[in-house]
Amino acid sequence: MTAAQAPRSTHDIPSAFAYFRNEATSAGRTAAQKIGRFVKGGLALPEETLRAMGGDRARGDAVSDAYIDTAFAEGHAGKVRKMVVQALDDGIDSVDEAPAGLKALFAHLDTEPDWLEWDRVERGARLFRRYGTDAFFYFGVTTFEGYRFEHIQKPLALTGAYTGGSAFGRFLETCRFWTDVSEPGALRQGGAGRKAAVMVRIMHSMIRHTIGPHEEWDGERFGVPLNQYDQFTTVSLSFTLSQHMKLLGHQISDEEALDHMHFWRYVGYLMGVEPAFYPETVEDWWRAVYVISIGADHNDGADSRMLSQSFIDAFAPGPEDQGAERTAKEREYRKALAYAGFFLPAATLEVTGVPQPGVLRWQPLTRLVPNLVTSAARRAVPGFAATLDVRRRQSRAAWMSHHTGGRPAAFTPVERLAR
Repeated sequence: MTAAQAPRSTHDIPSAFAYFRNEATSAGRTAAQKIGRFVKGGLALPEETLRAMGGDRARGDAVSDAYIDTAFAEGHAGKVRKMVVQALDDGIDSVDEAPAGLKALFAHLDTEPDWLEWDRVERGARLFRRYGTDAFFYFGVTTFEGYRFEHIQKPLALTGAYTGGSAFGRFLETCRFWTDVSEPGALRQGGAGRKAAVMVRIMHSMIRHTIGPHEEWDGERFGVPLNQYDQFTTVSLSFTLSQHMKLLGHQISDEEALDHMHFWRYVGYLMGVEPAFYPETVEDWWRAVYVISIGADHNDGADSRMLSQSFIDAFAPGPEDQGAERTAKEREYRKALAYAGFFLPAATLEVTGVPQPGVLRWQPLTRLVPNLVTSAARRAVPGFAATLDVRRRQSRAAWMSHHTGGRPAAFTPVERLAR
């Protein structure tokens, strides 16, 4: 295990990092008991690593943030996206009078990190494609846990991006992102996934620039909006995705799971996510999950309920939906509820106000036998794995096309805060 920067003192760690005060509580012991089953050695990471992780709450994306802050200060923020798109499509040298910040950003993007292994990136993306649209629903409902933390709620509530009628559209944009980055070769120069990751990076820097000075954002408590720790927490969901997909019959080796996380590590790199600690073993990933599970205090309230309910309600059919369209929406609404019930504690649904799914919570297990059969066929039948990959890609594309009509994702921050 390695840290990307020098350890920090507790004075450098925003107070929202609750690991050290929660470790000895009943909640901390319960989490240790549950997660410790997957770790043979000690569960706790070294103290210097823990402090570095806590310090990540005070770090944003230095390269991209500097470019965006300068663009706003010099009055050309409106040109940023156009210049970035041009540089992505035709190279940084094609941008006339490119600002120094843009050149620095693309110097970072065009430098492959020492740890990068392209074959592992492609294998990891292939595993993610194997999960199909089930991954979309898993990621969607597991964010309910994140909505229970104030530092996660606040940017989303202030932007209004995942509330009310905008919730489903933003979810679809995120699904488009997951699809684009995981297509074969998508992260190479000129790839759609590379472009998507960079545009999200720019969007995040703009959000940090806007939210950071807001009166409702307490930097001493929360650190930087969309900080390195919070984005690493989001990346960690891809690890728990693979572990939870095993419950649905996907047979996944440790090597595959680590390739999957290597893929997401490079996606994160393109997005400016370079945390102080990035696990390189399955056991260290479980140790990181333990840190995340007790690393913040719940703040259940109006914002957490609004965000969670907006997501679930977005799947429900409206009065205008009739016939086959209504039936399709009702089916996806039930699937979202079922995934929430299967993968989340009942207490999370209760405090967020999401309806309890009852026996519907066991619906995901209908995928158990088909996935077991598919896993066996991948190993035993020549050519089946490649055929399955094509089918999963086609299925995802069809799902996206049905919901978006083929419209590309914009990845634009809201222009005016909701409050």
